[in-house]
Parts: sequence; C-alpha cells; structure tokens
Amino acid sequence: MGNCLSSDSPPAVEEQLKKLYAKYSKHLLPLEQSSLFSSLGDPPYSEADVLAKPMILMMGQYSTGKTTFIRALLGGREYPGMHIAAEMSTDNFISVLRGPSDDFIPGNALVNNTTHPFHSLKSAFGESFLQRFRGSYISNKEGEASTDILDDVIIIDTPGTLDGSGNDRNYNFAEVMGWFARRSALIIIFFDVNKMGVSTEMKSVLDNIQGNEEKIRIVFNKADTVDERDMAGSLAGLRHNLAKSMPTPEVPEVYVTSLESLEDSYKTENKTFVEWFSKDKVKLLEDIRRVRFNTYSRKINILDKRARMVRNHAYVMMKLREEQRKCLTICRRQLRPQDTEKLINSLPELYKSVQQEQNRSTEEFISVKSLQDKLRHHDLNKLPRMKQSSIENSYRKMEQALTKFSTIQVKTEEK
Repeated sequence: MGNCLSSDSPPAVEEQLKKLYAKYSKHLLPLEQSSLFSSLGDPPYSEADVLAKPMILMMGQYSTGKTTFIRALLGGREYPGMHIAAEMSTDNFISVLRGPSDDFIPGNALVNNTTHPFHSLKSAFGESFLQRFRGSYISNKEGEASTDILDDVIIIDTPGTLDGSGNDRNYNFAEVMGWFARRSALIIIFFDVNKMGVSTEMKSVLDNIQGNEEKIRIVFNKADTVDERDMAGSLAGLRHNLAKSMPTPEVPEVYVTSLESLEDSYKTENKTFVEWFSKDKVKLLEDIRRVRFNTYSRKINILDKRARMVRNHAYVMMKLREEQRKCLTICRRQLRPQDTEKLINSLPELYKSVQQEQNRSTEEFISVKSLQDKLRHHDLNKLPRMKQSSIENSYRKMEQALTKFSTIQVKTEEK
C-alpha cells in the first residue's frame, strides 16, 4: 500500500528538468548546430542552464538604483564587492548567489564551475569579458538580515549603460546582455525620473534582448524625488523614448515607484503618489515572488521560446543559402566581396519573408543586426543546407516533448 501511495506522488522538479534537458539535447540541439544557431545566435544550453535557479537580470543606465534595490532584496545586506555611488559604480557583471561563505569569485573560476549556468560565457565572449565578470557568494548567516531570496534565484547586477555607444568597452556589452536576457526569468530595466533618455548603447541592448518582452519590467525609479508637474513630463518623456527605442511597437508597462527599500516609505507627502508608488512596488515584488516559486513552468517557457527562435533562424538560413546560390555561376563558384555584402544586407527582407510566409511573430527571431555583425566574420560560401521537412521534424518533436512536460504536476515549489 505504501508503494502505491509513493508512486502517485509528484516527481521532483530537478528530476523532470533533467529529463527535459535530455529531450532538448536529442531534438533541438542538433537543429541549433546544423543551422548555425549555436554560433550565430546563442550558445547551446548545458544541463546546468536548465537545472539552475532562475535568474533575475537587473539592467539600466548608471546610478538608477539597480544595486540599491538588490541590497533591499537582501534585507539591507551588502553583497561582497558591492559599491553604491552617485557616479557609475558597478563596472562588472556580478552574479549574486547563495554560497557556503561570503566571498568574491573571479569570472574564470565561476565559468569553470559546471554546477553554475555560466560555462558558455567563456567560449561566447572570451577572456576580455571574463575580466569583467564576478561571482558574489552570500551565506545564510543566523542573526544577519534575511537573504532567503538567494535560496530560490540568482540575481545579476550589471554595469550601467553609457551615454555614448559604448565602443570603448573591450567586449560586446549588448551581446552579453542578450545572453543573460535569454536565460533570465525576469528582466528589470531601471530608469531614473531625472534621466529618462535612452542612450545609443541602451538602444543596442534593447535590440539584443528582443524576443524576451514578456519578461521585461520597466521601473521608473526614484519617483518620490520630483513634484507632480515634473513627474508627468518625465513619464511622458520616458514612454516616448521607449516607443522609439524598443524593437517592437508595444512598450511594456512602466512601474513608477521608489525602490530604495521594500517598505512603503517615500520622500513625498502626496497621498496619490504614495498610493501609486506603493501599488507598483507591490506588483513588482509579486512578479519576483512568482519567479522564485514557479521554476519548472518558467524553464519550459524559456525552452519553448528558444525552440521557436531556432526554427525561425533555420528558415532564415535556408533562404540565405537560396540567395547565395543566385550569386554563383558555372564559372564562379566563390562569392565575391560585393556578393557577401549584398547577402548580409538582404537579411531584413529575408526576416520579413519568413515572418509573412510562416506567420511568425517578430519577437521570435534573434536580432537581425546581431546576425549581420556575426555573418561578417563567417564564410558565406559555407552556409548549411537546410530542408523544411527536417526543420519541422526537429521542432515538432521538441514541441511534443514540451507539451508533455507542461502537463506533468511536479512537487509544489510554493513556500
């Protein structure tokens, strides 16, 4: 009788995620590799990527309150290496995660630890980026402020985007942001009521994180430092700037609040403002709570989105090869430089063609600019041969697996 009861108990989350990764490796990964998605789009997932705690990505222009909010989420406790200042203070990507003791870990050591979901950063962005990547371990000490959130998530603190294009960085900042965005369960983008402009570098970041719109939350922070008239103008200005800068016409909801602490205390006596700020803070904290306790379904959603992006990329590569063949003749079997440039410049039209013919959402493609940049370093004489039947076969098998996994009831994650 005991055996009957135990057989009916829901499987553990980790057990199901390992099975999910096995299906990914069998069905989707071969299509990623054959379509060059792994090299031109996003590095392959490892088992650690699938098993890892969900990531919350904090991003925005410098001095907009990202690190201050992380400190608030940690109950006021500072992570090792934390620095808060009015000027640009966080100049590294910092992974804040639970550890046996408080420690500050170099990027190389972090990516070489295969229990963490960062291994592919090394091959994707090289040593230059790893010099700007750190791990910050926080232990769960008795008598210290509560850092329980780190039992459930990994928090990524990032350098503020620069006012210029960011060309002086020695790694591709926007591409790195895209890597983290695709693996994150929640992306919180900070703007300051006194700095609602969208810089060239921020526009590039927004372009690279496209396809993740459902994860994005826009925070208009430090809202309690301006009066009613300035607030209206600032908020209108931010929405206008975002509409021009986001790769999709729909601008995500803007949460207007002040995140210096998690308490309902603000630097204003305007009751309407206080109610507004409090309501939006509660909504954001509820979004974070859901991330903490819905790991399984979110991992399925991330792989489902990835499967669609891989399929669409494969169709783009199929069309690109068709265009490549048109550039060749019986006497000329290699592309000329002008042919290569023509093919790369044709990508926006190829995207539109796939979107229309296959009825695909624009949000389910990797950034066209990113793909163009990478193809300039790729030999277009060696494009893969893709067939629609093989693309659809791989995608269908992955979708069938995801559908099956989504119906499985795992052990509850609520606490």
